[in-house]
Amino acid sequence: MSPLWKGAAAGLVGGLAGAWAKSKTEPVLQVVGEDFFPPTYDEKQLPGADISGHPERMPPALLVARLTGGRISQTQTLAAQSRIHYVFGTGAGVAYGVLAEVAPVVGIGYGLPAALALWAGTHGTMLPALGLQARPADLPTSAHVWEVGSHLVFGLTADLVRRAVRRAL
Repeated sequence: MSPLWKGAAAGLVGGLAGAWAKSKTEPVLQVVGEDFFPPTYDEKQLPGADISGHPERMPPALLVARLTGGRISQTQTLAAQSRIHYVFGTGAGVAYGVLAEVAPVVGIGYGLPAALALWAGTHGTMLPALGLQARPADLPTSAHVWEVGSHLVFGLTADLVRRAVRRAL
């Protein structure tokens, strides 16, 4: 197996593990963020601001609603949102695994810089531009705590698992 395929395979496993870890830490980080930086009622109504209270207002759910014209149930939308979360995280892991093979400097910082770049390229720019999330400047500080924090958990987990799998290949 070539190094690129090994990197892709390791990245796939790492991305899946990272997506799982991210999904488990978001609710915990939301509580912490809201304890330290209580959002207003209006802030929590913004798209992308309240994963626990308004999962239907998170970017993947809004994308599903847009693509289906709102013709599927909230249960189906939230199930699709979960799938999107895992597919995107796994895809990001594959890309990271391949990039780490081509340019090892990508792995500096155990995935944390890459995770920040991923957040900036999605939640920081693309999702607000597509109208799937409020602008970062409009979101409450608490949302940044759990969103950026969970991306860091994703990056660290994805990188550590990728490294372990890559060594085993």
